Amino acid sequence: MRGDDWESNCAEYLTGTGKESGAFDKAMTETEIAWVVDQRLRTQCWETYPEVVLETFPGRPDIIATRRGICQVFECKRSLTLGVIEQASRWRTHSRPEQAGMPHLIWVACKRPQYRSNNLLWWLMREFGIGLLAIEKQPAMEIRYSGEAEIQPQSYRIYRQLAPRIQPGARRSAQCLIDQLNPDMRIARPGARGGETEYMTPFKRTMAMIDTYLRADPEAERHIEHIIDYLNAHGGHHYGTDRSARGAIPPQLDRLGYPRTREWGCWFKAKPIDGPDAIEMSAEAT
Repeated sequence: MRGDDWESNCAEYLTGTGKESGAFDKAMTETEIAWVVDQRLRTQCWETYPEVVLETFPGRPDIIATRRGICQVFECKRSLTLGVIEQASRWRTHSRPEQAGMPHLIWVACKRPQYRSNNLLWWLMREFGIGLLAIEKQPAMEIRYSGEAEIQPQSYRIYRQLAPRIQPGARRSAQCLIDQLNPDMRIARPGARGGETEYMTPFKRTMAMIDTYLRADPEAERHIEHIIDYLNAHGGHHYGTDRSARGAIPPQLDRLGYPRTREWGCWFKAKPIDGPDAIEMSAEAT
């Protein structure tokens, strides 16, 4: 399929429920734009991964979507600016794309401009093969008749204004990016800032695996060597070497409230049942 076949002046339609945040507002936030993109992708049977944290790539893409071995990345902003094009082009300018992986398609999603943006932005997007998804919104309305109120939910029109191109090297390295995605990465709210949503990091995943291991037998004591053996047998940890993991994990378990069972050595057991269930990792250290 040629990239030009993706461009279309025909709109796709998406309807909300009227209960979403900002449904009655004419303006759209970045979170709302990302939500629209996420919902559109889900209806087309794409698996979406919002706000993904990758060890090999700087920053957090707003949405990564995969389906049948194809990978797309979306950066969502309220308007088309040089900044969002720079964000999207990081995949092309990354020093080691073979490690980070390369998505097949890169998109920018924003509110549909009322006029053509300056030629430099369009030239840059065409130069980097970045697609443009433009969104128009009809806000939700409250309609009253016969003393009763009815909510007419907000609706969106989505246009593919600029076709993306398959990125150079994507056929070889897209699978590298897909292999770094895990189901637990889908917990974030697309488009939300880091302090406003929960997102999975390699550190959190390591600690969650340790928590699962210790809770499997709450009364058993486990040495750090047992913990590392378990991690290596279940996908590995995020530290560079087992040696660095041995030094870094015990202080983190202390900080997170896992009791030591001996006065000497790195022996731990699960948290008490009446202790906090959630693993607090807001002040994570890698």
